[in-house]
Amino acid sequence: MNIFKKALVLSAITIATTPAYAAVSTYHVTTTWFEPDTQPKNSIFEGSFSYDSATKTVTNLIGQLSESMTGTDASNMTWLNLSNQLVSWYDAVLGGTFAATFRNNNTATFLGGTWTPQDGVDVGGVYSGFPVKGNNPGNAYALIFVPDDPLVALTQAQINKLAYADCAPGGMMGAVCMTGTSAAGYGAIGTMSGYPVSQVITAVPVTEADTYAMLSLGLAVTGFIARRRREQV
Repeated sequence: MNIFKKALVLSAITIATTPAYAAVSTYHVTTTWFEPDTQPKNSIFEGSFSYDSATKTVTNLIGQLSESMTGTDASNMTWLNLSNQLVSWYDAVLGGTFAATFRNNNTATFLGGTWTPQDGVDVGGVYSGFPVKGNNPGNAYALIFVPDDPLVALTQAQINKLAYADCAPGGMMGAVCMTGTSAAGYGAIGTMSGYPVSQVITAVPVTEADTYAMLSLGLAVTGFIARRRREQV
């Protein structure tokens, strides 16, 4: 490889690995709400999301939420698919981004068509569509928090704002949905006494294919710059 080609490759690597050209990163997340009334089973959200560190934006949050009132032990609980990220906002005070993913393609969860954890506390967890049982849309969601540095452990104040709701059949107690909230975050613990205890975020390793894709992008940009310079000579 001649000196010019080596320079191009090195330039491509530099371009491909600088923040301006870096791809949005993907992460795994595990959020746990302790359920004293269903031990040894807890409510757990296992999922993944994309995070843009420049804009502090969470997208593609999807995963599964366990129903701790189902199954005989933690190995055979029912898991709900949550694949509709419908809500996200940045919280400058807590230093990170909230995102919620839902079972349905709408946010109607609690009485009056509301969804927020505070709404759930205020109406006692009663399902959307009450008092007609057949009008319960059976929604569920998990609300996570992503710090500005996703790999930094959450503070207690951040953990306090994690929440979930389960109005699917396995999460119902009459007219009340199963929820998980903290007294510090929302003024009350969940409808089955559940509250958030932890969240762990880990980076998804970059594959060799991803590395080559970034290198190709860098080479393409470098080649374009080189052609422009030749045209200007």
